[in-house]
Amino acid sequence: MRFGLNFLKEFLQLECTASELARALTIAGMEVEGLEKVPGDWIFDIEVTTNRYDWLSIVGIAREASAVTGSKLTIKLPEERKKIFLKQKKIIIQDKSDCPYYTGRLIEGVSIGEPSQEIKDKILNCRINSINDAVDITNYCMLKWGNPLHVFDNDKVKGNIYIRRAIRGEKFLGLDDKERILDEKNLVIADEEKVIALAGIMGAKNTEVDQNTKSIFLEAAVFSPLAVRASRRSAGLDTESSYRFERRVSPRNLEFASLEAADLIVKKAGGVYKGMASAGSAPYNRSISIPLNINELNDYLGSQIPAARIKKIITSLGCQVKEGKAGNLIVKTPLERFDLEIKEDIYEEVARIYGFDNIKAKIPCLAGYFEADLLKDKRRSLYCLKDQMRRFFSLYNFKEIITYSMQSKEELEKLKEKDIISIVNPLRSQENALRASLLSGMLQCQRYNLNRNKETFPFFELADIYRRKARGYIEETVLSLGLAGDIADFLFLKRAVEASLKEFGINDYKIQQQEAEALNPGLVISAQDFSLGFLGRVNKDICNSFDIKQDFFFAQLNLEAYIKLRADKNYAAFSPYPEISRDISIIIGRQIKFKDIEKIIRQKGSYLTDLQVVDFYKGKDIAQGCQAFTLRLFYQSQDKTLNSEEVDSCHNGIRLALSQLQGVSLR
Repeated sequence: MRFGLNFLKEFLQLECTASELARALTIAGMEVEGLEKVPGDWIFDIEVTTNRYDWLSIVGIAREASAVTGSKLTIKLPEERKKIFLKQKKIIIQDKSDCPYYTGRLIEGVSIGEPSQEIKDKILNCRINSINDAVDITNYCMLKWGNPLHVFDNDKVKGNIYIRRAIRGEKFLGLDDKERILDEKNLVIADEEKVIALAGIMGAKNTEVDQNTKSIFLEAAVFSPLAVRASRRSAGLDTESSYRFERRVSPRNLEFASLEAADLIVKKAGGVYKGMASAGSAPYNRSISIPLNINELNDYLGSQIPAARIKKIITSLGCQVKEGKAGNLIVKTPLERFDLEIKEDIYEEVARIYGFDNIKAKIPCLAGYFEADLLKDKRRSLYCLKDQMRRFFSLYNFKEIITYSMQSKEELEKLKEKDIISIVNPLRSQENALRASLLSGMLQCQRYNLNRNKETFPFFELADIYRRKARGYIEETVLSLGLAGDIADFLFLKRAVEASLKEFGINDYKIQQQEAEALNPGLVISAQDFSLGFLGRVNKDICNSFDIKQDFFFAQLNLEAYIKLRADKNYAAFSPYPEISRDISIIIGRQIKFKDIEKIIRQKGSYLTDLQVVDFYKGKDIAQGCQAFTLRLFYQSQDKTLNSEEVDSCHNGIRLALSQLQGVSLR
């Protein structure tokens, strides 16, 4: 929204410069995207978020500027007229859900001319064209109060006013001189004979106020945001009026805008006020009372804001504050602040105006991060575990990625994901569901790098996933690992997963093969009664659907299970004596589990400290259904330097034990 500084000064006694005001507003959350000097004025261009209807009015912006600068705010409300009801004109609303409230004021004997220079400058600086004094006054009042108004030439309106849906095929010639064919999606204002306006969007040419107009019917209404949005899209129009109606309007400010516009028209264009007609009742005309406690507010924000400062901030935003005992307050919200509903909304307002940079940074104590029974041992918290996981896998040469939590439902279904949570009103079709695993984001990241001939680094991601359950939803924190390559890369991935288990003291775990739709083979990791995660090679058809031609390996770990199973570390001194390695090449059949081979090696190796798979072969000279491995075994003593005879004796004992295992042969 654009506005001029002079317009703002109608309500504020500002002592700061335009650039200082722009900075203060931006820091408080009203981002000033542009500041331009024009003759006699400064033009601000601000970003208005969808929840802040009040920022679509100069009065609302002035209140915000008053709160952040401490400047005195003066808002003069128009005086209520004596209610005179029109008997000659009725308002008929076809569906109250489309138009809950409609009112019109009749002014006769007007003389339409040029607008005053003051009003003309103010609306031009808000990027609205000047038409004539009556139209410019309605635009001025719309900008001031945030509620759109419209003036009809009453002599061109035949009979009663109807708010209804258009009849398919009805024609509408707008004030922009373009004709449109309407249908049932369009909400219209009509008289006994014709459509005279697209409700909440634009007036028709057939009732335009011009130099010959002698009688004005001034419209003010509350239209359904959904109805206006659908009608606007169908008609292909986007106006200042529709922009406001789509974000809801305040019936209280609607009355102010209508009263002031009627007074200004009578004052500028002459004429006599004849009365008003209305139908329906004003919705949203409510104020919410929110109880809050000063100490709870400070605990929530991690701040130490004095009570007097908190009350001053809340009242500066238009709220009424009633004090209770022991730091308790009752905050009554302004009618035009639809976004203030719960105490956390008030906390946010206090933090914004006080200044986020004035609140010292510290580690938050968030629900779900520290479980109730773990509060005394924060080393076992999810917050700390995430930090430790991040450092561990970074040292293991994995690179961290961050992907979107909203993804394409179609892509998630390709991954055979179940219990997907769909988004009701997605902004983009590519982001119409919440991710049920981190596989989709990992594949997209790998594809991006492969398509640009980038090196395929091992990646990891720490994030939340979401799934639907019988009643409600599940949100879990997981860690994913992924890399493209060959079987050696899969062994590297498996070794990294096992190393993470040992790093956090989880030694009694099992890795078992289990069928999975997305992974082939699929391995699941478990310990006690907890599922720690899974890993495996992503199916070829899934890789092809993501345009990945290489083998892709993926793992996902459940961090909450890590928290519950992790144990204290046991440290041992490093051996000061050298480590010696020997290799064993073996061929194993498909029925042999590598876990059994590892178990024999560890049982027979008295000086064994570690073993690694350093090579893999499958193909020529190897029987069908068999695989060849090269294992590197490491030997070391805590007490002495091992000689060749001691290492060879231990190593040959392992070779002999393996050779006696059915389905295993040494090379």
